[in-house]
Amino acid sequence: MDIEQQIIKAIAEHLGLSPEDVDRHALLREELNLGPIELNDLLADLSQKFNVTFDDVETEDLKRIDDLIVLVEDNLLEE
Repeated sequence: MDIEQQIIKAIAEHLGLSPEDVDRHALLREELNLGPIELNDLLADLSQKFNVTFDDVETEDLKRIDDLIVLVEDNLLEE
């Protein structure tokens, strides 16, 4: 399983969805109803699962699932 699929799987598990139901273009706030607290919980979960850290500047412009995937991938490359 490639890293992108692992990230999608982790997001799906956190949101209570199957990986096939995760739409990369879904809007985090509008479509998935993730408020600031829920988004922080998701980021903390991803941070723990992939052993990466996110700073506030990186996370303030997250709008879609795809943005989350890219954020995690970018942080993994920096390690």
